Amino acid sequence: MRRSTQETHRKLFVAAFRETDRKTVLDRLRSAGYEVTEASDQSNIVSEAAAAATDLIIVDHAVEESRTAACEEKLASDQRTRNRPLLIICGRDEEKHSENERTNVDYLYRPFSVGELVTRVKAVMRVVYDEVEGGRKPKRDGVTRLYNRFYFDERIEKEIERARRYNRELSLVLLDIDGLEHINTSFGHETGDTALRSLADILLAGTRLSDIVCRFGGDEFALILPETTSSDAGVLAERLRASFSNRVLWSATGDVVATASCGVAEYPDHARDAATILRMADSAMCKARKDGRNRTAMAFSDAGEASWGGAAAGPTILLVEGNAYNRSVASVVLRASGYEVIEAGDGMTALALAKSSHPDLVIMDFNMNGLSGLDATRQLYAMDETKDIPVVALTRSDTPMSVEELAKAGCRGYITKPIDTNSLAAQIEPYIRS
Repeated sequence: MRRSTQETHRKLFVAAFRETDRKTVLDRLRSAGYEVTEASDQSNIVSEAAAAATDLIIVDHAVEESRTAACEEKLASDQRTRNRPLLIICGRDEEKHSENERTNVDYLYRPFSVGELVTRVKAVMRVVYDEVEGGRKPKRDGVTRLYNRFYFDERIEKEIERARRYNRELSLVLLDIDGLEHINTSFGHETGDTALRSLADILLAGTRLSDIVCRFGGDEFALILPETTSSDAGVLAERLRASFSNRVLWSATGDVVATASCGVAEYPDHARDAATILRMADSAMCKARKDGRNRTAMAFSDAGEASWGGAAAGPTILLVEGNAYNRSVASVVLRASGYEVIEAGDGMTALALAKSSHPDLVIMDFNMNGLSGLDATRQLYAMDETKDIPVVALTRSDTPMSVEELAKAGCRGYITKPIDTNSLAAQIEPYIRS
């Protein structure tokens, strides 16, 4: 089934953003689906926020720091607003008045991007307005505010049983921040905590309300994804991984970029109980780390359960795609379908890999820079070692290239971009069998 991120569009009250940022911030929040009310009188923020009946109050300390700091105290003590979630934007060295007293107060430190603000807003909303299960709020981790390991252990058992009862799929994704210990040692634990919180925000903002997002322990996170196949879970993991790798983290000595390795396993294909699906996802995550980190690996099944080393290898596909993100997503989908995938990002690398590995099929991007996919295909068919390997073109639907041109170059067929991950395996199956 096709996954979609469920968003609850709520009302925001925004106060005291500096003039140069205000329009950009307000436009971006509104484009994300939020109804935004802006404070018209900075000296009367509490009354305006109370009257607006909004779900989240955002206050920026950039404008008249002392007054907005006092405003924070008033919001926390006024009966009309004390229970409203509050997001404070401030410098890292500024005094935090309410952090230890109110669980519905969060902080976003400057410098930050507008995209980072939107992600934090979504994360705060999800944590604060999370549904109460069984009359109690589940316990959360203190640093990330995600569900903790104890809650994960409870829910994975329940969700496996629910999937078994209703004959549904369930996927588990484990994520590990690559080299967090090195980040802590080199840039300080504050930067390490920033990495943890940044990944937590991305996970909360990028998953459905029905998904269970947990801090598994240390530098590891876990996603329990009900009614989700491993293929869809792999695509989701790649999207989240790419978002995290593009996030620049602040440190006192300079900017830091962190990455994550992901492992995916599915009930019932890879496991039929909680302990086994956890082991399989962990094994896949270890495989991702071993293969170079900053990637997603999929557990393979053989009679229901198999380690990576024990899985039977399917046909080999050489996937040539110039866009790294598109290549990663397509690779995850194909591996989930049982294929062995070799990746290349340009035409010259594709020629070398085709000669050395002799794959069963080449999927060739025709929109690459450097040696074009068209020229690379011609060279493949001109070489004795590779002339019998079928090539399928990967091309944008708006590319002015006819079917006759592709056939003349030697292509057996074509797939249009953007790739439909739900039908990719079905699209290439006829060429594998031919």
